[in-house]
Amino acid sequence: MKKSFTLLEVVISITIFLIIFVFMYKALDDTRLGNNIFEKHISKNQYQTSLYKIFLEDIAELKPLGNKDVQGDFSIKDDKEKNSIFIFKTNNSYFDIYYEYVTYMISSTGSLIRIESKEEFQKEKSSIEFFKNSYIYKLLDDIEKFVVLKREEDNRIVFIIKQKGKEEVIYSMLKMNGKVNIK
Repeated sequence: MKKSFTLLEVVISITIFLIIFVFMYKALDDTRLGNNIFEKHISKNQYQTSLYKIFLEDIAELKPLGNKDVQGDFSIKDDKEKNSIFIFKTNNSYFDIYYEYVTYMISSTGSLIRIESKEEFQKEKSSIEFFKNSYIYKLLDDIEKFVVLKREEDNRIVFIIKQKGKEEVIYSMLKMNGKVNIK
């Protein structure tokens, strides 16, 4: 009696192996695709959460501006493209505790930036010296729209950000008794 496989048995075993291999490849490819989608979703949510945290910490530490032209804790102005320039004083400093003025605005390159400075940002009067003595931190690129609103009816501060090719994101904080509550 021979101790070898027939040609038919070898062909059947190779066919079964190839079928199993195709299913395993498809399962691995689906897993890789799912992981890529999940990683993109997680990184997007982490970045949005960190941006929200920066806004929340700045607003929670608001101080009165002390500017006679401005009522309240902050100033909202518009630039040429109708994007907001949000100026305020805060105890929340990332770079220098003596730099208590913070400005959120869109740069000339279309980036959302956060400026910490000793002096209040003035769109018409800001000079090279102002920017030399400031800390500028880029938060987001490719901004189409940046709007800051104060809703008087519920004392809410709302940030609306639209990046090119992405959905509009809205960050909303409720300011109560000098504190900001997450909503």
